Amino acid sequence: MDKESLDNDIIPDGIPGLPMGPPDEPYVGQEFESEAAAHAFYNTYATRVGFVIRVSKLSCSRRDGTAIGRALVCNKEGFRMPDKWEKIVRQRAETRVGCRAMILVRKVSSGKWVVTKFVKEHTHSLTPGKGRRDCIYEQYPNEHDKIRELSHQLTIEKKRSATYKRHLELIFKHIEEHNESLSKKILHIVAGAGAGAGAAEISS
Repeated sequence: MDKESLDNDIIPDGIPGLPMGPPDEPYVGQEFESEAAAHAFYNTYATRVGFVIRVSKLSCSRRDGTAIGRALVCNKEGFRMPDKWEKIVRQRAETRVGCRAMILVRKVSSGKWVVTKFVKEHTHSLTPGKGRRDCIYEQYPNEHDKIRELSHQLTIEKKRSATYKRHLELIFKHIEEHNESLSKKILHIVAGAGAGAGAAEISS
């Protein structure tokens, strides 16, 4: 999905598209006031149908560099590139299966964003009604347990740190009391020595 493919999916102004499916389903020619509105609509649709979207390629104007096209795809689009470090650290669940479900939206001269392409079919099972977080937990079934385990370890470390802090405070307090006691003894010795010297001068 490169810049040229986005540029080629142009809908002439004044030729509105007609919905070919349910009213809450994207269709070619559908208009939005902004790219954000198109994103919000497709995200709501994805949550209802049961998949997660991912923001993909952006097309920019060659004249002024402003955004004029955007591809919003299923997060299972494409295939994940192998990571040599992953073999060393841990194996992640495969999440990309080459799904082609997506929409392309393009900004027209009126300033609105229009759907120029809509691919409805997915190459994987869907979980209708589940939000992004639920879908992510299904893709990474062990991640929730790992997060909970790390949170538990963090709580233990915080308690341990608080214990160490209290011990250090007691040690510093003991050292301070010892220094005060030692200072008093030194002053007492110095005062005694001074009194003895004075008595010796008087007797002489």
